[in-house]
This record gives sequence, C-alpha cells and structure tokens, in this order.
Amino acid sequence: MNRFGRLLRLLKDPPPCLAGAAWGLAALFVAGAFVLIGFGYTAWPVYVVYGGAALFLGYAVYTAVRLAPRVKAGFLARAKKHPFFHNMLTNYGFRTVVFTVLSFTVNIGFAVFNGVLGILASSVWYGILACYYLCLSALRGGILLGSYRAGKRAEGDRRRLDEYKLRLYRLCGVALFVLELALAAAVTLMVLSRRPGEYTEIMAIAAAAYTFYKIIFAIVNVCKVRRLQDPVLQCFRNINLTDAAVSLLSLQVTLVAVFSEGADPAMSALNAVTGFTVCALTIVMGILMIARSSAKLKRFREEKADERTE
Repeated sequence: MNRFGRLLRLLKDPPPCLAGAAWGLAALFVAGAFVLIGFGYTAWPVYVVYGGAALFLGYAVYTAVRLAPRVKAGFLARAKKHPFFHNMLTNYGFRTVVFTVLSFTVNIGFAVFNGVLGILASSVWYGILACYYLCLSALRGGILLGSYRAGKRAEGDRRRLDEYKLRLYRLCGVALFVLELALAAAVTLMVLSRRPGEYTEIMAIAAAAYTFYKIIFAIVNVCKVRRLQDPVLQCFRNINLTDAAVSLLSLQVTLVAVFSEGADPAMSALNAVTGFTVCALTIVMGILMIARSSAKLKRFREEKADERTE
C-alpha cells in the first residue's frame, strides 16, 4: 500500500523525466495508431494501440498542465538575467519597438517578394502590393528613426520629448494619407481584377487564421497603448491596425476567388464595400491623429507663452 501511495504521488506530481517519457510514449502510440489505420489493420492488437494512445496522450496533457507553472517560472528567471529579455518581459514600450522592427523587416521582405512576382508574372497586382508594402515599411522606418532623433534632441527634457513625439504623431497622421494613395490603388485592383495564381482551400483557411490573429492583436494593442498615452507607441499600433484591415480585405478577395463559382456581382459589390470601408478607416484615423496632436501642440504653445509672460 505504501508503494502504491508513492506511485500515485509520483504520477500526480511527475518529474520532468517522467513527463518526457509520457510524451514520447504518447507520440509513439499515436503514430502507431495512424499507421494501423493507414494499412487497414483491424485485428485485436489495434485496440491495444488505441487504448495506449488515449491513455498516454491524456497523461501527457496532464503533465504539461502540471509542469507549466514550473517551466514558466524557470524560463522567466533565466530570461530576466539578460537585459534584452528582461526589457521584453517588463517594458511594454520596448517590446512594441522590437516587434515594430520585426514588422518593418517583414514588410520589406513582402515588398521584395511581391515585386519579384510582379516582374516574373508581368502582374500589376503584385506590383501594387509591392508599392503598398514599401510605403508601409517607409512609414514604420520613419517613425522609428524620428523617435530615436526625438530622444536625442530632447536631451533628457521630458516636456520637449513629449512635444517632439506629438509632432511625430501628427506627421504619421499626414503620412497615412500618402499611404492611402497606394492603398486605394491596391483596393481598386483587388475589386476589379482577379488575383493571379490559384489558392487552395487549405492555404485560404490558413491565411484566414493568420489574418484574424493580426486583427485581434491589433485591436487589443491599440486599446493597451491608449492607456499609456505615448504618441509614438500609438503611431505604431495605428499603422498595425491599418495593415490588419488591408489583410482582411485581401483575405476576403482570396476567399471569394477560392470558394465562389465564376464572377458573382454580389461578391464584387461586397469586395467594393469592404475596400471602401478600409480606405475610410485609414482616412478617419489620419484625421483624428492630426486633430488630436494639433490640439495638444496648441496647448503646449499656450503654456509656453504663459510662462514667458510671468
């Protein structure tokens, strides 16, 4: 009985080696089950394999849930020893800048990829998308460079830094109108023409999952940044929201092309409405950014004038 109790305690709170063994056996039994199904084997040993797969897979999931807090705590303890990972975990602004740099790199890659496809396929579609991603990359890169220069010019003066950030925020709002030109061309081409090349249903579903991930995180991050009241971070998140909206439009055009039969006027009208909505969202966002930053900069100037007269 004492041995049985120790065994139960060991299974209830498994060490990493036991968890690893459980995952290995689960993978082995699941693979065996798929092999037996593939060969059409129906004799009695198949039920042993199915039972083992269910048992070890269930216990493997339990060990993962049980060990997750320990693994997370160990990972965080090691990550915090390194300044970069410590800032990634604790500083939301630093994390936003890092992901913006990654997005900037990805956008450059998309621009080059679409540009090469446009040249090889003689496709205006890919050429317009390449121009759009180049504009998006230039906007992100400009905000990054402007933020760095603002920090140097402020020389530790918090008030001057806030003023420089507001100017950068207003400039980003103006730049969204420039981005709107490339966006309007891309939207018009999406609505009036078909995308070259065929998409499979699996690729379309995968693109849908990624697009909804982008939209959800863009909206969540916009709400987070609004509480921080940092104009530069708001620039990055507004750009990401615009990018996510364009991805949604591109996804809709792709899904219509994959799952609809022939040219459907109703689907073309739906693409046109969605495209207009995306363009309108970009315009409204740019107007709000310009209006808010101009109002705050006006208050800054009035406060400086009052200080001089005192």
